[in-house]
Amino acid sequence: MERLMKAHLIEFDLSLRILCPLERAGINTLGKLLKNKRDNLLKIPNIGNTAISTIELFLARYNLSLPQ
Repeated sequence: MERLMKAHLIEFDLSLRILCPLERAGINTLGKLLKNKRDNLLKIPNIGNTAISTIELFLARYNLSLPQ
């Protein structure tokens, strides 16, 4: 699990429309992504509800979810 948390998001099948804003916000690993609540991610420019839904679906494939 520790190895998965250190994996860079670019290694996964997320679109550049999601990856670029996350990278600019300093969120470049799965572990960093999972430390952010939905509300915090929505504060990132160019990340909206559709991107959040995509992120949640992506995380669900790995039996993970954003903190509540």
